[in-house]
Amino acid sequence: MRIGIWAGILAALLLVPSAASALPTGPAELPTASETREPEAVDLVPRSSDQSAIEALLTEPTAAADSDLRYRDAILAFYEDRDFRPVWIVDGALTPAAESVIARLSKADTDGLDPKAYEVDRAMLDTGPHPDAPDLATTELSLSDAVIAFAHDAQSGRIDPRRISSIITLTPPVPDPLVSLKRVASSSNPVDALDAFNPPHPQFRALKAALAAERASEIERPEPVPSGRNLRLGDSDPRVGLLRQRLGATLHRGSDVSVYDEGVVEAVKAFQSEHGLRPDGIVGPNTLAVMNRGLERDREADILVNMERWRWMPRDLGATYVFVNIPEFKVRIQREGALAYEGRVVVGKSSNPTPTFSDEIEHLVVNPYWNVPYSIASKEMLSSIQKNPEGYFASRGYEVVSNGRVVSPSSISWSPAALRHVRIRQKPGRGNALGNIKFMFPNEHAVYLHDTPSRNLFSKPVRAFSHGCVRVDQPLDFADALLAEEPHWNASQIKKLIGGGERYITLDRHIPVHLAYFTLWAEDDGTLDAFGDVYGYDRRVEKALSN
Repeated sequence: MRIGIWAGILAALLLVPSAASALPTGPAELPTASETREPEAVDLVPRSSDQSAIEALLTEPTAAADSDLRYRDAILAFYEDRDFRPVWIVDGALTPAAESVIARLSKADTDGLDPKAYEVDRAMLDTGPHPDAPDLATTELSLSDAVIAFAHDAQSGRIDPRRISSIITLTPPVPDPLVSLKRVASSSNPVDALDAFNPPHPQFRALKAALAAERASEIERPEPVPSGRNLRLGDSDPRVGLLRQRLGATLHRGSDVSVYDEGVVEAVKAFQSEHGLRPDGIVGPNTLAVMNRGLERDREADILVNMERWRWMPRDLGATYVFVNIPEFKVRIQREGALAYEGRVVVGKSSNPTPTFSDEIEHLVVNPYWNVPYSIASKEMLSSIQKNPEGYFASRGYEVVSNGRVVSPSSISWSPAALRHVRIRQKPGRGNALGNIKFMFPNEHAVYLHDTPSRNLFSKPVRAFSHGCVRVDQPLDFADALLAEEPHWNASQIKKLIGGGERYITLDRHIPVHLAYFTLWAEDDGTLDAFGDVYGYDRRVEKALSN
């Protein structure tokens, strides 16, 4: 088909008027005096066959229909703007910039991407030292298409996060295809321009380094310690030998390697303390879960999954921002690149997962009412309310609001339909489910950060117990760090308000908040901490990336 197309184009180029056909056919007219002067020189730059070939590939209907360019419209706009002159090919050969771009695209796997997605049609390279114009044009446009594709995938990821879950409502920053191509093509260092499309976050760079180290490493990973009965001082179990190896516990002369002795107990206690577990020296399911994190999974696949997630995040997280990492059960406040606060949180259980998105904290509410969501009221409260409305509401500090005013619970004929026409709320106070303060960032998921009276849950290693909101362990400390740049409020002032009526505090400056989901987190020394995939997202992302 290509031969037919180009034969037609060549014939069209040859159909120019001949000298004879340009002669006048009517009566000759004498020129005027002004018409007899020498003609002015016209600066005409002849159009190259490469330009004509590029234009034909982009505009000739049959050629365009056969094209497999993914970003044809942007590429057409780019070349129209430069009269279809090639940018990657000069005098029938790839420019040094083109060579460097092709080489960089071939190493896209170092970015956690698939180099096959950015392979360049090498038509001009496969036809010998003197490629013809159509082959030159094919390679030229293929390279431009690959540049745009890499820019897109590097910056915004290969998959739509909503394919993983409808409650992952992050909006990846998608680069403009035309702008991407112009940026790389006009750069004095196109490789650096390509690199700049990757996420700028330190965690992404750490994961990229970890990916390279993982692929280069020949060190065998430790064997996971099998599950079994709880291990206590004096127990004999073949798993104790693995524990000794993992924790570096000394085996005294004459001791049995399989006996859970004092040396192993102390090593286990140290491990538990380091990882936020109760240091009781007993090896149970929680201790084993933390000890085996990441060992039962494909480490390289996990790194790729988490690199993809960083592409979904805003490129600018904010000068000051709140970052909740759901699988880690932690919240951090970063200010100007430094850690300003770190604390424990409780997140949604697997049946009520905490959504993943970015927003801005706009205000705080001290002594908040808890407006009970319909889902909780209908599934967890209605049957008890129906048995004894007055008693249920009085014992829990609830009240019912109908048509804007508080009414007696017994005045309502309680049913699922009735719940849609009234509002159940819990009054501020010691037993209020939201505690003394909540941190608000109005969003489509109706979730927020808040205090809680259920303090015992923060000591557990796995803290997925809420209905989707995020409970903060030390809310006043968190508030103090959050309000550090607020001129009128701090934690001590908020503390004075506790116990009174509901009070709204509007922030002078909104603070970005990110509810994120990362199962790998790099420490300052580059080591990776692995966390449980509490909602089972990792394998879904891995599968989507492999398709």
